[in-house]
Amino acid sequence: MTVPERLSDETRERLRVLTERHTVGITAGGAFCGSGFVVTPDTVITCAHVVAGRDPAGLVALVEGRSVAVDVVRMVPESRGEGSIYGFPDLAELRLAESAHDLGGVWLDDSEPLQSASVSVHGFSGHTLEQGVQPDTLRLQVAGRSGQYVRLQWDQVVQGFSGGPVLDTGTGRVCGVLKASRHEKGMSGGWLIPIDALEQCSPGLLERNRLSHRPGTPWFDTVGERLRRQRELFGPDPGSEGGGTTPAQMLSRGAMPFVERPELGELVSWCHESPDHLLRVLYAPGGSGKTRLSAQLCGLLREEGWVAGFAEVFTNPLAQERWLENMTSALAAGFPALVVFDYAQARVSDVCELLAHIHRHRPQDATLRVLLLARSETPLRQLLQEELAARHIEEWALREASAHRLPNSIEGREPESLAVEAFGEFARQLDCAWVAAPDGLGRTAGRQDSLLGVLATALDAVLTLRQGEAWAENEDPLARICWHEIKGWHALLEDRLGTDGPLAGRTGRLMAEGLLLVPTLARRRERRELTALLRRVHEAAFPDADRRPSMAAVHGCLRALYPAQGSQVAVLEPDRVGEILARRVLLEPESCGEATDYLAAVLGADVPGVDDARAETVLETLDVLARARGCTAVGRVMDHPAHAILDEALSEAVGNNPRLLVPALTVTGARVPHAEPLAELIRPALEQCDTALLLQVETRLPGYAGGLSGVSALVLERLLAVPDRTTPDGTTTDEDRLVRLRRLMSRSLRLQETARGSEALRVADEAVVLARDLVRRSGRHQRPHAAALHNLSLLRHRAGDTASALELNVEAVSIYRNLADEEAPQRPHLLLDTAWALSTLALLRLADGQVNGAAEDAAEGVLRCESAADGARRQDVLLQCLETLAECRMKTGLTDEALVTAAEAVALLRELARRRPAQYVARLPHTLQLHGLWLIRAGRFHEAHDVLQEAVRRRAVLPLQASPHLRKQQRTALSVLVQLTAELDEFADERTSWREMEAVLDGLTD
Repeated sequence: MTVPERLSDETRERLRVLTERHTVGITAGGAFCGSGFVVTPDTVITCAHVVAGRDPAGLVALVEGRSVAVDVVRMVPESRGEGSIYGFPDLAELRLAESAHDLGGVWLDDSEPLQSASVSVHGFSGHTLEQGVQPDTLRLQVAGRSGQYVRLQWDQVVQGFSGGPVLDTGTGRVCGVLKASRHEKGMSGGWLIPIDALEQCSPGLLERNRLSHRPGTPWFDTVGERLRRQRELFGPDPGSEGGGTTPAQMLSRGAMPFVERPELGELVSWCHESPDHLLRVLYAPGGSGKTRLSAQLCGLLREEGWVAGFAEVFTNPLAQERWLENMTSALAAGFPALVVFDYAQARVSDVCELLAHIHRHRPQDATLRVLLLARSETPLRQLLQEELAARHIEEWALREASAHRLPNSIEGREPESLAVEAFGEFARQLDCAWVAAPDGLGRTAGRQDSLLGVLATALDAVLTLRQGEAWAENEDPLARICWHEIKGWHALLEDRLGTDGPLAGRTGRLMAEGLLLVPTLARRRERRELTALLRRVHEAAFPDADRRPSMAAVHGCLRALYPAQGSQVAVLEPDRVGEILARRVLLEPESCGEATDYLAAVLGADVPGVDDARAETVLETLDVLARARGCTAVGRVMDHPAHAILDEALSEAVGNNPRLLVPALTVTGARVPHAEPLAELIRPALEQCDTALLLQVETRLPGYAGGLSGVSALVLERLLAVPDRTTPDGTTTDEDRLVRLRRLMSRSLRLQETARGSEALRVADEAVVLARDLVRRSGRHQRPHAAALHNLSLLRHRAGDTASALELNVEAVSIYRNLADEEAPQRPHLLLDTAWALSTLALLRLADGQVNGAAEDAAEGVLRCESAADGARRQDVLLQCLETLAECRMKTGLTDEALVTAAEAVALLRELARRRPAQYVARLPHTLQLHGLWLIRAGRFHEAHDVLQEAVRRRAVLPLQASPHLRKQQRTALSVLVQLTAELDEFADERTSWREMEAVLDGLTD
């Protein structure tokens, strides 16, 4: 544990209280003998001379004001000896007749105090201003070693302190036992018995004491200043705040008591697993309870001594750097930490900055967990891989990373019963317990796609019935909550601004809805900035308005409903309610005026110039608008009248300020699924913009398949058309040629993703020609040359030219082999490159009938992979190599070896599917099915039955209706199972169920 350089005054005061609570007075037959202190709940340490010669039956310790009998366990030495001073170490161990369970024991130091260290001595004496023996304290300084003791100076050590604890005020731990005064009547100090002498008196006590002081125990937390660190890192936890006053706040801030769910226990177990389990993604639709569950997890961990909470959004690099230093300081102090990033797609840079900082500065044996909350695993996983790879820490950070989907519902709780329970709780909190749950409540709750929808159903019913209105069960409950929120906003405005102001009446109320949305689109603005923005938005949207509201008053109303840090206004949460409000406002001209002018003002698109701070605020606005537009995986609103209005408004804003909005929309499109609408917004600008903007966009393009693949191909095409720079002798530099090569390879991939295979093949061909020339000219850059060959090989094979693909891949493998043997710093990455290329080569040889050569290549791929350092990419490549090797061995007749390899592949795939289900769950049934069919060929029918049964059951939960390929695989497996049950008597009773599944599958097929 690393102690702060200087303990704060608050910490010193807490340590004083702790030490005094642990200090005991010792009497014999009612007579005061000296002091001592509790080291474990049933053990007291004092000086041997304090209890020597006393009647054991009369020994009593005064523990926190109560008298407790004690027994002398041992004294070292057992007697005074011949001299006047009791011999070293002069220690006694006493056992309390009644354990002091509320005292954990003082925290003993690891060594004696340093010279000149300041110490305080706690004990009892008769030398205070009060009558009799009273608690007393001394302040001394360490002079240094004095024989086997340590000499103290500068205060008057009086009779009664012997046996008391000596607290090192620098380390916050007890560093020794006070022995005696040098001269009771002067400022002569005294001696202390060093802490390591306790081992002579009580063997094993030091180790037991060390193990008992850990995060979550009072002394450890006080010395390490855990509460201060918690405040500095996380401040108030947003997920644990009490319920708010508005309907939306009641849903988002935990007005309902937390409902136990098994996922909480799984997360707690993950936090306590080995240190390698650094990162986890928890994803689910908006409203599934991710934030509430994570807040509950943070609370449980804080009770165990962790520092845990939601990472703040950093306002500037200096704030982020300070936060990172505070985090490593907390870890160095011995505290385990959990950091939660909500809406992680928008925080990838912050996540990676944390991981990179920890990779550089992580204290030994520190425990850190990073939990990322998102609506979907993709594209978050790809974003993380790209940025972590750019920082060269991908293998370390993602080695044991996992992703888990949070179910929309709570296991063991039906939506109907949960809605009824929630109805009662909301009615109680809103002081209307007299309302009765309507008949259709359960039916509406059962139709919801999330836990949030179930709770919203109950809350809407309560609010509606409380107002004496009829509740309609077929309406969208989240839209209804948004309407209740708006009504509350109208009521507050009328109460504060009057019923005849510019925001009153039907027109004024609709206009006010547009103002309510602004803080959700423009987050974390201080009072002056937000007030000015409200004024600018209103003037832009309604330029001809006769009367304008006081935006200072509007800001005051917003703060009254949605208070946040400083003078800021909180966003409207849950997010899905904010997205509903955004669509509602944009669809209503009387709320947003001209939507193009409204959004231009919010985005600042009408203001020239771009800076980092402005670009970051625009990203936050676009994130909200993208989700409102339907760029989300689950709970997606695919078609809404507001979409066309939003598209038109954003398109005009992009045209007016492409330098601000095109890069920002590119970043947003890389963060969200279904980004095609955003791609179409920026395509016209990218078709005609200058090279400077293209270069700016290029750095923000994702390197993976997604909704931006088409515009990525466009940007790369235009950049490739820009003439290369030339040197004075008319040639281009290697660096420029390398940039061109990378662009060609990237463009070929993006073209392939957009089903432009022939064009992709042409570009890949050009990349190989350039790569060969680059190597010939420079003698370097073999690795991108091999990558270009491998890429072209795959494209040629897909185009049906297997012979050419083989030739290219043989060359790529040869280059990778040589590089892996020569370039030591890059060897781990090159081993995996080689293994991947060998796996591809083996598959190409199989397609060409070269079975034995394929088996040799696949076996070498596995060996190369196993030689690489463990990490996320190694696991991916190893799985591919094992599956390929198993197939090759089956085709060469090595059945037993093939089955062993297939079993290894299945075991690895099961583990990967557990950790990253979105990426691997759909792949597992096919691998299992192959393994089962091979087991049949080996005559191992019972094992084959079990494996095929698992394959069928796992595939049954996949979207069979949408995939003819999956249905074909499932039909094959079911047919084989029916045949097995006909031949294996012990499974005969299953035949009917397999035939029933075949019938269901026929229905899907038809």
